[in-house]
Amino acid sequence: MKYKLFCLPYAGGSATVYHRWKRYLHEDIEIHPLELAARGRRMLEPHYLSMHEMLEDLYRHLETSIDDTPFILFGHSMGALIAYELAHMTKQRLKRDPAHLFVSGTYPPHAKKTNVLHLLSDERLQQEIRRLGGTEEELFQREELIQLFLPMLRRDLELVETHNFASKPELIHCDISVLNGVDDPATKDYVLSEWARYSSKSCRVYSFQGGHFFINEQTEQVVSLIHKVISNPVLCSPKRSRG
Repeated sequence: MKYKLFCLPYAGGSATVYHRWKRYLHEDIEIHPLELAARGRRMLEPHYLSMHEMLEDLYRHLETSIDDTPFILFGHSMGALIAYELAHMTKQRLKRDPAHLFVSGTYPPHAKKTNVLHLLSDERLQQEIRRLGGTEEELFQREELIQLFLPMLRRDLELVETHNFASKPELIHCDISVLNGVDDPATKDYVLSEWARYSSKSCRVYSFQGGHFFINEQTEQVVSLIHKVISNPVLCSPKRSRG
């Protein structure tokens, strides 16, 4: 069976982080990295003013690519929470549930954030970026790059950290896979299995070697897990919404 895989990037990131996945994906998976405004090929577009604006924009791009082919949502960090929101939007507006939802490198929607990053000074925010790892040191050595990157990252973080992702009246009707890096400081204080609260079906947690950006360090292993999950009819069921 063929699937469409829609991927959402992390805060400060671009859809280009998923381009290298193509070399590992089987032919029956058609990847669609969803780009955010103000970066990548959409660099000249203005940044979102609210999470609502971001979600509506991404939904429009998602909707144009959804057809009768079963679809899967994958998001990392901020992208995971956005993928969760989009799962609700496709259910409500298209009567379509994803065949599967992959949430990677983030806390469950109800969890109270232990560290509010968007309010930090530039210096402290750079320290947090270094702590998470996965960012080239050259970025911190070149002032012009920092001046481009930090404001975009801070705006993304503000949208995520001020939005209530948990206020949903119903569950999504697809299985959830939760991915995390064993050394990720961003998820170590949370019970990731509590993502199970948000689905009427199963929720499984998978751990990978690495820190917050393990999806870039363990790309082949992450894609291998996706193949394993979607080949299991118990975990991946492309059905219409019951609602």
